[in-house]
Amino acid sequence: MTSPLALITSIMSQHNTCRSWQTYALLLLLWAGLRSVTAQSVDLETVAKAKPLVVTGGVGATTLFTSGIPDVAGPLNYFLRGNLNLNLYGSVSVPLNFNYSDRRVELSQGYSFNQFSISPSYKWARAYIGTNYMTFSPYTLNGHQFTGGGLELTPDKWRIQLMGGRLLRSQYTDTTNTGPTYRRMGYGFRADYNPGSYTIGLTMFKAYDVANTLPLLNRRFQNQVINPKDNMVVSLNFGTTLFHALQVNAEYSNSVITNDQATEYARVPLRTLAGLFMRGNATTQSYNAFKGNVNYNIAATNTIVGVGYERIDPGYSTLGGYYFVNDLANYTLNFSQQLLQGRLGIGGNMGYQKDDILKRKANSQSRMVGSLNANARISEDFNMGLNFSNFRSYRFLNDTYSQLVRVPGQIIDTLSYAMVSRTLGYNANKVLRKTETQESSLSFSASYIGSNNRRANVIDSTGTTNILNSSLTYTLGFPQQKAAVNASLTYFRNMLYSGTIQGVGPTVGLQKTFASGFNTTFNMSAISVTNTMGEASQDNSLALNAQVMANMRVGKSHNFSANAGLVRTGVNTYLNGNVGYNFTF
Repeated sequence: MTSPLALITSIMSQHNTCRSWQTYALLLLLWAGLRSVTAQSVDLETVAKAKPLVVTGGVGATTLFTSGIPDVAGPLNYFLRGNLNLNLYGSVSVPLNFNYSDRRVELSQGYSFNQFSISPSYKWARAYIGTNYMTFSPYTLNGHQFTGGGLELTPDKWRIQLMGGRLLRSQYTDTTNTGPTYRRMGYGFRADYNPGSYTIGLTMFKAYDVANTLPLLNRRFQNQVINPKDNMVVSLNFGTTLFHALQVNAEYSNSVITNDQATEYARVPLRTLAGLFMRGNATTQSYNAFKGNVNYNIAATNTIVGVGYERIDPGYSTLGGYYFVNDLANYTLNFSQQLLQGRLGIGGNMGYQKDDILKRKANSQSRMVGSLNANARISEDFNMGLNFSNFRSYRFLNDTYSQLVRVPGQIIDTLSYAMVSRTLGYNANKVLRKTETQESSLSFSASYIGSNNRRANVIDSTGTTNILNSSLTYTLGFPQQKAAVNASLTYFRNMLYSGTIQGVGPTVGLQKTFASGFNTTFNMSAISVTNTMGEASQDNSLALNAQVMANMRVGKSHNFSANAGLVRTGVNTYLNGNVGYNFTF
């Protein structure tokens, strides 16, 4: 029988392309994985007793009706989805998944809604085939969608992830908003070894644009030439616990990006960690990121204290992620404390943050940063929580007004992010009554999100955003009748540079489940909205949002659903409805 090492050696000898350091490292890792596979024993008795093939899964279809909504391809559209799992002899699992729609769903560049994936697994090994996502770390491959294959192996003390495939599809027609793209390929691995007392890991990720996939005549967008890029990222991570109380974790990443692969540039060696595995040219740039923290656990007082440091070079990015925060340094103090026999928990971070870490900008800023969260269980039926943060971060702004005017069933681009500087949230819940026949509770929640841009410590008003959401909700449930009703009062205020949008009004909801497995829900809100654009213009209107939903299960396999929605804002009225069916087996 041919050994795994002999097999790898044969592959390298037959393919002259396997000469780069990164390819050699990947082959060595594959050899280590094959050795682990050949060393595993198979329980033949269990296999003999198991069924040869067990098939489970489901299929579903939804027809969507829309009226009055611009930029939608027709009033009727359909969405198909399905999953199938094949289990062989109780040991090998092969899941298949797919999504498809006739609607042109426009999400962030490089993201495809129509997907098909297979994820077979056996014991500690799982494969990913088709359209998938993987995350190695925040500084390397970070949740980027790719079409290809991957492996996740967890033999004994190892955790190994491997991937390879297409990150972006080549496109240069109808790219008014996103711009043309090359076909971008990528491959890489992350390997972590954890014998118990420490963890050590290595990550390597390679991505590059295929130059001939975008014609020369289509390489301009917004008065700029789009050149094919090349990227190599290497990351090292380490973690250990000393004296049973002191936890140390650190990660260092080096990303080298060549912004133009044109052959007229001379190839030069690079003196960086990632540069050991590639050559660059005059357009090549190297970026570093480091994050480390040390935590100490004081068991006698249930206290955890620690310090952290993070530094990310200006312009740091990789071709394996959609968004990266860079040009910052964070110095933080972390703490966590449990009080009153665990009924009160307090934790958070405090520190100092600054940008322009290389002192190259005309303007820079620095500030004290911090986050605080507290949770209290006042009694068995009353609890509350508070959180605050002014760390720089990226997140999707999901405000109340957007929820009111969004038509149910519309696709949201979850890759759309906005910078947030300050967040503050509070919630409280009080159980008023809880018996076999009746349950009631009162809850309150409020959140504030604020951001601004600073130049030379002066706030730029054009980039200032303040969003306030709050609601007071009363819920009354009847467990024996399987029914519930809730009523809430909502207030929001969005303060933008272009104007202010605020509103207040009630929302009511009814839920009822019938004995036959027939569930119904009705929600309606009527919010008085005031839209002020500047000082001389003010628009008052009523925003109505009504939804009726029904769901019925027939037997164990069939599920039918239907819902209809009405959204009215000012003079605009949108209707929406869909009917769906799901079959599971």
